[in-house]
Amino acid sequence: MNLVLRTSLFIAALCASLPSAHGATVSSTRLRGVVEKGYGDIDLLRAGVQSRDLTMAQLEAFRRDNGGKLAFAVDVNEAASGLEKSASQGVAVEYARVEVTTASGVVQFSDFVTETQSAIATAGQSTRSLRYTLIGDGGSRLLTNSTNTTSDINGSSFDATIRIPVSIDLSTATAARLIVKFLDTNQALGDPESFYDYSNGFEDVAIATAADSLYLDQAAPGRTEAPLVLLAPTSTLLATSTSPTPAAASRAYFPSSDQFYTVAYEDQFPNRGDYDFNDLVVAYRVYLELDTSGNAVGIGGEGYLVARGGGFDSDWHLRLPLPATASGSGTVTVFAPDQLAPIAGHPRKVSFNGPADLQVFTSVGTLWRDGTNDFVNTPKDQALVRGHRFTFKLQLDSALPASQFPVTPFDPYLFVYNTGYEIHLPGRSAVLGNSRNVRDGRTTFVDPSGYPFSMILPQDWQVPVEYTDLGLAYSDFLGFVRGDLAKQDWYARPATGRTKATLPSLWKW
Repeated sequence: MNLVLRTSLFIAALCASLPSAHGATVSSTRLRGVVEKGYGDIDLLRAGVQSRDLTMAQLEAFRRDNGGKLAFAVDVNEAASGLEKSASQGVAVEYARVEVTTASGVVQFSDFVTETQSAIATAGQSTRSLRYTLIGDGGSRLLTNSTNTTSDINGSSFDATIRIPVSIDLSTATAARLIVKFLDTNQALGDPESFYDYSNGFEDVAIATAADSLYLDQAAPGRTEAPLVLLAPTSTLLATSTSPTPAAASRAYFPSSDQFYTVAYEDQFPNRGDYDFNDLVVAYRVYLELDTSGNAVGIGGEGYLVARGGGFDSDWHLRLPLPATASGSGTVTVFAPDQLAPIAGHPRKVSFNGPADLQVFTSVGTLWRDGTNDFVNTPKDQALVRGHRFTFKLQLDSALPASQFPVTPFDPYLFVYNTGYEIHLPGRSAVLGNSRNVRDGRTTFVDPSGYPFSMILPQDWQVPVEYTDLGLAYSDFLGFVRGDLAKQDWYARPATGRTKATLPSLWKW
């Protein structure tokens, strides 16, 4: 943690238990109510410990301490879905409001903000829009605010904050409630929707001081590994530019700022072949460059060759399914292993109208070999070697709204010279005019038994040893193919001696 952050957190902690201007003591307090199954109706006077129930005067003290807002800390506690894991979990917020009972009746305050947003489609919809999100680390880390041991944030697993402006004095009210509803996302789209869905778990909630809210916002647990994280705009970020493509203000990464997708192929499509699923393995990630309104003005990315166990030669493409109205230009650059200078012919200029189809690696069988060995990082006794790295950077001619962001994990595919076929992820379509797919009616990338020819896997997936069937390298894979929901994480249990530890520490350079 840098000196500036340590200093600001210390000052925040030091101020967290000071009396407010209204006279009541301010100390963050966990509430008795929770958000369960995506919904919470929480009495703000009922604290987590009976002896610490709150008064309306104390709620007013919290409101004044936060400059006319009520701030709430949330312990994000979600079952793993999509990219979610113990180190990074999230939900999207559909609405949040405070309801205050006064002598004149119930007053509602429904404006709210969180620190982060994402472009998310709701259940049953495919159009994405910006939604406020809550991100955390699933309780795997306890935050320590040692200078304010009376605060319920101290030693807690609280993660993210919600702030709701409240414009009336609460000291004369008789009751107050927090109503929260999480968003039902369209998980069929994958991430970020799968990441920001909600499960049947429950989230603890605390009413927080301004200092403790700042503490959590700056600690930002789970944020670096979450997909498509957009920092919510503040008053200084709301100005718009007259330029059609203003300078980027931030980046949003897929799958996240420190993770990669891994895509693996069986290149004998439409035949299953030896089905060792190591014929080509590539790690990649993509980022959007965003303006201050959350629109994309540029797209970039990087990746690495991880393994090549196929005797066929092929090109590897990364196709970005942009809308037909998108256009722009940029470069693709390939580097030889551990080299800073590009290989011959690079950087290569590209332009696009509509989807951007980047032919990243050309003739991989010629490009990457281990001496005289056709196979790289797949033979059992072969020492692991680094692969080529690529980067790309595209500038859009006009900003792309969040609702038109491309669906992840994009469209990484092979064109195999020896067979003339394209190989895409299941559910994708053939796109090349010179391939045999459409002519031969081979447009489905799953065989009649349900076996895919391309899959997206975690970055630490271990590649099967050459000529080892994927079902032998991962015994739960057959259950996954047959639809066993308990085998969805088949890739997490490799068989001893049947895979190679092709981990990011090897291929990322």
